[in-house]
Amino acid sequence: MKIGNTIEEYVRSKEPATRSALLMYESAKRLKIPPGAVQEMVKPYAVRIQRLPVPILGQVVNVISGIVLHNRARGPYKGGIRLDKDVDLWETTELARLMTLKTALSGIELGGGKSGISVDLRALYAHMTRKKRFNGAYREFERVAKIDILSEFAHHFAPLFASHEYVPAPDMGTSGSEMVRIYNETRDPASVTGKPDGIEGWLPGRAESTGYGVYYAILKDMEHRGTAPSDCTIALQGFGKVGSHAARYLFEAGARVIAITDILGGVKDDGGLDVPELLLHCRQAGCLQGAKAKSITNDALFKLKCDYLIPAASGHVIHKDNAKTIGAKVIVEAANMPVTFDGMKTLHERKVPIIPDTYANAGGVIASNLEYRQALGGPKHTKDSVLAEIRHRFDTMLEDMHLFMRKGRTMLQASTDIALARVYETMVQRGLL
Repeated sequence: MKIGNTIEEYVRSKEPATRSALLMYESAKRLKIPPGAVQEMVKPYAVRIQRLPVPILGQVVNVISGIVLHNRARGPYKGGIRLDKDVDLWETTELARLMTLKTALSGIELGGGKSGISVDLRALYAHMTRKKRFNGAYREFERVAKIDILSEFAHHFAPLFASHEYVPAPDMGTSGSEMVRIYNETRDPASVTGKPDGIEGWLPGRAESTGYGVYYAILKDMEHRGTAPSDCTIALQGFGKVGSHAARYLFEAGARVIAITDILGGVKDDGGLDVPELLLHCRQAGCLQGAKAKSITNDALFKLKCDYLIPAASGHVIHKDNAKTIGAKVIVEAANMPVTFDGMKTLHERKVPIIPDTYANAGGVIASNLEYRQALGGPKHTKDSVLAEIRHRFDTMLEDMHLFMRKGRTMLQASTDIALARVYETMVQRGLL
């Protein structure tokens, strides 16, 4: 039974060309950063790979996990824990590098890291039901298995978390429920962020922070274009932790959300979907399937004529092939790197702007920074103060990027130049380069 990657599959032999690295190399040329220095900023500082022998329902399941510690020149390594069957070392490295850029662009005192846990929970569920070790629904099995896996992960890496050298958080496939396992192991509220309400050191507004940031980035773009939300149409891929909150805030602002898809399908209404009704449906059904609206596929969603297309699910969903037929006027990267490097070039040729992930989805890490500092003894925050801090940081990032964009950079180039320059300057100051 194959439930995830082997160590060989996880590591592979050579890092493939990735968007973040290519953007950094291009940026270094514009900034005249020496090749040797940018190489030190592109490559991770350390990689830790761990086989986790996880007892699940009376059977030990071996799961491959890894932590990439990319750069901590500006503060502790910061980045979420991703749990998925397709996770490997190089995806985790790419996401850790992205966090280094994102925290630097945001101007917060954190670095970049990431965790990846490779496991196919659906395959494991099929095995456990076949062996009569479990006879319940998949969602219940998933909940139990994730708790067991994260408890073992927390046990193995507890010293790293307790030292605050690396401060994890939820990412795709994990949530606050799993972050509790790290807190249980360390008993330290500053060792992990994204904790659920009521857990020592929790932060009001953390759950909606990433989606709120996406909404606010779009709102500022509308202002820049002189367009009211009521005149704009929105299409979303992904209706989970990020997409659902972004959709709700956009709906409340008066924008017309005309299409949403998730992993099982999607819904469409040219007159505008009732987002609160869809949120209620998803809470009950677990997905969009069965909602009262016309159906739409992901392929059709990407071709749909709209003002803003928000990929808020997984990475690399817009590439050189489908970028040619994207129907949106603007792409908003709510997910991490949803547009490939080749797709980015194609969209640029078509004059379709990209609001980059290092800016658009930075609300989560901005809130995480507040949660971390609060847990260290800083001031207590309310939801209003958290969202106000996100708006302040986004306003500052936008002002900084516009200075570079006036010199002919795209927003994506501007965001990379600002972040890379900040990391470079700090590493030079600290004698790391």
